[in-house]
Amino acid sequence: MSKEISKNRKTLYYVGNGISLIGFILFLSVFFTAFLNPFDMMGSSNPMANGFIGFILIIIGQSISILGARGLAGSGLILDPKQAREDLKPYSSQVGGMINDALEEVDLLNESKEVIKVRCPSCKTLNDEDAKYCKKCGAQL
Repeated sequence: MSKEISKNRKTLYYVGNGISLIGFILFLSVFFTAFLNPFDMMGSSNPMANGFIGFILIIIGQSISILGARGLAGSGLILDPKQAREDLKPYSSQVGGMINDALEEVDLLNESKEVIKVRCPSCKTLNDEDAKYCKKCGAQL
C-alpha cells in the first residue's frame, strides 16, 4: 500500500482550510467593524451574525480538513482499526522517520561495531580480521 495521501484527500484538506480561512475572516470582521464604527454596531439588527457564521465555518472547515488529512477511519468516522492504520500510515511513517533522524543526529542509533585488525608479522600492516594473507606484502597471516 502506498504511503502517499490521495489527491482527493489532499483536495478535501485544502478545501477545509479554505473554508476555515473564510470563517476566520468573517469572525474577525465583527471586531474590525466595531473598532472602525462603534456606534453603528448598536443600531444594526444583529451585529454578531458575521461572527457567529464565521465561527461555524471555522468548525466546519477544520472538520473537513481533519477528514481530508486522516481519512474516514483515521478521523474516527468509520470504526475500522485496520483501515485507520492504513489512513494514518503517511503520518506514522513520517513521525517514525523524524524520530530516526533525531536519533541519528545524537548517534544513539548508530551502534559502532568494534573493528578488529590483524597485524602482519612481516611488514606490520593492519589487515582485516578474516584476511588469510597480508594486503601489502602477501605473507600468510
